[in-house]
Amino acid sequence: MKKSLLLALLGLSTVPALAQAPQAAPQQQAASGMAVPRGNATIVGIVQDADTKKPVEFATVALISLATGKPIDGAMADDKGRFTISKVGVGKYRLQVSFLGYQQKLVEDVMVTSDNASVNVGAVSIASDAKKLSEVVITGEKPLVEEKIDRTVYNAEKDITNSGGNAADVLQKVPALSLDTDGNVQLRGSSNVRVLINNKPSAIMAGSVADALKQIPADQIKSVEVITSPSAKYDAEGTAGIINIITKKDGGLQGVTGSVAATAGTRNSNANASLNIRRGKLGINGTFGGNMFYNHGNMSNTILAGNTTSFQYGKTRINGSFMNALIGFDYDLTPKNNISGSIRTNGGTFRMENDQEVNSREGNTLIQDFRNEIRNRNERIGTDYNLDYTRTFKKPGQELALLSLYSVTNTDNDIRQDYLNESENPYLLKRNLNEGANKELTFQADYTHPFANKTMLELGAKSIFRDVESDALYRDILSSGNETRRTDAFFYEQDVYATYMTYGFMLKKKLNVKMGGRYEYTDINADLQGDNDYALNYDNFIPSVALSYNLKQKHTFRANFTQRIQRPSLFYLNPYVQEQTSNTRVQGNPNLDAELTDLFELGYSTFFKTTSLSVTGYMRQTDNAIETVATIERETDTNGLPVDVTTLTFDNIAKNKTYGVSLFGNTKPTNNWTIGGSSNIYYVDLNGKYASNSGWMYNINANSSYTFGKGISAQFNGGFNSRRIQLLGEFAAFSYHTIAIKKDLFDKRGGISLGLDNPFRESMRMRNDVRVEESPTNPRAYTQQIRINNFNRGVRVSFNYNFGKMEQQRPPKRKKSIRNDDAKQGDSNGMN
Repeated sequence: MKKSLLLALLGLSTVPALAQAPQAAPQQQAASGMAVPRGNATIVGIVQDADTKKPVEFATVALISLATGKPIDGAMADDKGRFTISKVGVGKYRLQVSFLGYQQKLVEDVMVTSDNASVNVGAVSIASDAKKLSEVVITGEKPLVEEKIDRTVYNAEKDITNSGGNAADVLQKVPALSLDTDGNVQLRGSSNVRVLINNKPSAIMAGSVADALKQIPADQIKSVEVITSPSAKYDAEGTAGIINIITKKDGGLQGVTGSVAATAGTRNSNANASLNIRRGKLGINGTFGGNMFYNHGNMSNTILAGNTTSFQYGKTRINGSFMNALIGFDYDLTPKNNISGSIRTNGGTFRMENDQEVNSREGNTLIQDFRNEIRNRNERIGTDYNLDYTRTFKKPGQELALLSLYSVTNTDNDIRQDYLNESENPYLLKRNLNEGANKELTFQADYTHPFANKTMLELGAKSIFRDVESDALYRDILSSGNETRRTDAFFYEQDVYATYMTYGFMLKKKLNVKMGGRYEYTDINADLQGDNDYALNYDNFIPSVALSYNLKQKHTFRANFTQRIQRPSLFYLNPYVQEQTSNTRVQGNPNLDAELTDLFELGYSTFFKTTSLSVTGYMRQTDNAIETVATIERETDTNGLPVDVTTLTFDNIAKNKTYGVSLFGNTKPTNNWTIGGSSNIYYVDLNGKYASNSGWMYNINANSSYTFGKGISAQFNGGFNSRRIQLLGEFAAFSYHTIAIKKDLFDKRGGISLGLDNPFRESMRMRNDVRVEESPTNPRAYTQQIRINNFNRGVRVSFNYNFGKMEQQRPPKRKKSIRNDDAKQGDSNGMN
């Protein structure tokens, strides 16, 4: 705790030096050639969306002299829509407010009557750009995808194909994101991402992200933000970036509002409800929901090692049931002091049943032939508690936030395998049980201070205290009644202390510059069963630079550089051995080090009429990359027969270089029809100690919506993911498509929709191949061929209804929140 306090003081000590730095005011010339008089007056205001009343981040505000008709100064709104123009002289002015995708807005008759005046123009509402067709004015509504200065925003609530699905269904439609066949999310081809919920880390994400995404109903998701180059104010989070899932709630409305939704389908069903109450200074909001999913398929697994062939074939049934609940509050102690808090819990059970036929041959000789009935059950319950305090000051943009978060996740993994010969009782029962817990306590302080001439300072400090526990029990029960038992215990303690500072300013009124640095100190202690205790500590300095240039309010150019550190999470560290099948095991490595990444980006975006386009080139290099390591060993089973067993684990053995281009486009050919799409094309070069692999990959997503009138609309979404290169081989390509039609009801307060998943394909067949060469860590080379047939056609019917009355809207407050972004998270299938 002393280290955390020291780092905070180091960060805060930089304020006086920056505050005293000289800041030259730009000298503007009027058309007459005479200098425009400068003064000490200030003009402030807030830019907001005319429809949603939400702040418009980074809008451009120009100050125009009525005497000359020329702009003499300007400002850019901050991330809350607030702007300040300083050193204004006495006179008459107008403001010209503009932003990409919005109509230009003029604020007339801005009067500065004295040299020290502070003029507040209040909220300036700007409307989305519009297009005229045959005398019909089509006012823009919030698009499905928005490109902002530091992130891409996918407005999930605008996509009716999401109704009745879960978060995994939503994320696969987001530009730059893709999901593999097991539901593991990737950002620009990398699975090293951090998933947040409402800007906060969540206990639900502490284990397998793929499993966690199935627990969140799509109907509760408002939008998804993708941040590919986080600034220094974020945790030094990892290779690819941050995915922030924003759920639906509205704390700015007076009165009582709420919603209910339900879905019934052939692959999943769910129901959820929300309620928001605000009276005066106090607001309370709550959500509750539950969902179930069910699916089936079949797969085969062939392992070729020398002259030995092992073959598995079986049918798979998957089902799960989950619940989620949240209750939160915020209270305005005074107009400038706010306190808020919430409790969020998620939990449920995931089950997989797999009945396999297993045989092995040595040349042409059959050495094994049996049935293996596998029952895998994962139970998880996670709870987040947070309490936050925010203090705003008289100066627009000046803010102090004190944040706290406690998260705890408990998981139980139970794998049961029954070994049977044909028409006999089981001759061997294997029972694998692991009880795990992940606890995090976080304290954070953030301070934002605006200066004159459109400069902004952000600094803060943070401490994270993590405790990870795992207790494993292994039982082998023979038909004779004899039993062998073995236990494993693992405790892992990781403390992270951090401080950061960012400084943003504008050059020539068009070039925005934001520089920052983050220092992190990591202290690790681990206690393995036996004498395998160890301690480790290290520190890192993480720089970041972001440049943005706006040309004619229609063209934006961006350049970013940052470094990242990615620490392994429980999934990669836990030494618990998951005996997933009779010859496949997955085991974590508690000795893993953190990954280090350099990330470069160059981007361009534009908007004209009803069309928006963006393109981003990027390069990232990860040293000390964590990759899957596979070994195959010859063991003897209970019948004294030889069997080849594959063990998958992880190690810091590779360097990963990725070069790519992301493209996004959206257009509206007519007032009723919208077309959009995105693609990510990239080249990966993987080099490890004992293996290497490289190749081109890509993923494409397309969507289209059409409004027929009378409250009827339809949407299509589809995508294709190419093969996925791995250090040890490649995963197969796959595709998906969904169609939905919706009818608005009750004056657009509700609606009913019909959705079809993959209607033109009964099942999806995939080929995954793994090649492992002989090396010092693996004495035997082998090839693994996996063939999967997943029956993913489905149909669902959804209903939703919104109720309540909005009596009055208070000014929106964008609250600070904790983001624990530093831990590399795991895939459900044990592969990176």
